[in-house]
Amino acid sequence: MSTTTADTAEAAPSAATSPMVRRLLLAMLPAFALLLGAMSPSLGAEQPPSQVEVSLSPVDLAAEDTIQTLTVKVENSSRTAMRDTEITLRGPAGWTTSPESIQVKGTIRPGTSVTRVVEVRVPTLRDGFRAYEFSADVTYAGGDGLGAATGERVQTSGEILESFADARDNVGTTDLAGVAAGNFDGDGNSFSDEALVEQGVVPGASIEGAGATFTWPDLGPAEEDNATGRGQAFALEGSGSSLALLASGSSLSASGAVTVFYEDGGTSTGYIAVPNWTGVGAGEDTAEQVVGT
Repeated sequence: MSTTTADTAEAAPSAATSPMVRRLLLAMLPAFALLLGAMSPSLGAEQPPSQVEVSLSPVDLAAEDTIQTLTVKVENSSRTAMRDTEITLRGPAGWTTSPESIQVKGTIRPGTSVTRVVEVRVPTLRDGFRAYEFSADVTYAGGDGLGAATGERVQTSGEILESFADARDNVGTTDLAGVAAGNFDGDGNSFSDEALVEQGVVPGASIEGAGATFTWPDLGPAEEDNATGRGQAFALEGSGSSLALLASGSSLSASGAVTVFYEDGGTSTGYIAVPNWTGVGAGEDTAEQVVGT
């Protein structure tokens, strides 16, 4: 390889709920991008004010092939009563909920709430890390005047890694003496450790890009130093509402999605695309090159 690039791509959350301090679960959906870490704080978009809150209780996913209950709570914090309130529940694709729609009789007075219980049939869950989204759409008259509100809960099943380090599964850099151990692209090729050192990229080095500071893995050459994006999920604690990823691609289509699962059941999803090691392909006009040899 005559050219080496390492790029950054920002995955900005698109969901409304972005708590500033939460325990996060990142799921890297299938992609060919090489993800090497990190998190960058910034401000997310604000939603219009609402005084009607909709929340959903968790479903026991461990009880496979059984019927479980889910409680929907609608809380009116406005100064006006809500009337003609209807709740429509949506579960994961292919799941059965009963009833799907509930008409709330009477009014929901200011400062009060109502709860309704629906049944959910939990099927046999697929292996691997999976996410299941439940949502309740509420329409109404009166209240805060907005006429509609939505509550969501995302639950997961399968293995969640304790840290990003546990997701590393690929030898991306080697020195000349250990070239045979490298396999960044699935065809036995790797980045040159000697060339990266000349650019100041050494174990534990700080690298600036996309408004973030990344820490290069504190590992020697020919060690598993990166993670290929293939649906893994790992726990992360931090503060902020956007993510920056240090990445490189091994094809012309290195792109995919990154989803953040918050402890309270909310999610944010962003999309990344990075060029391959020659600097061409997906994301070449949007990713920022931070290292080149």
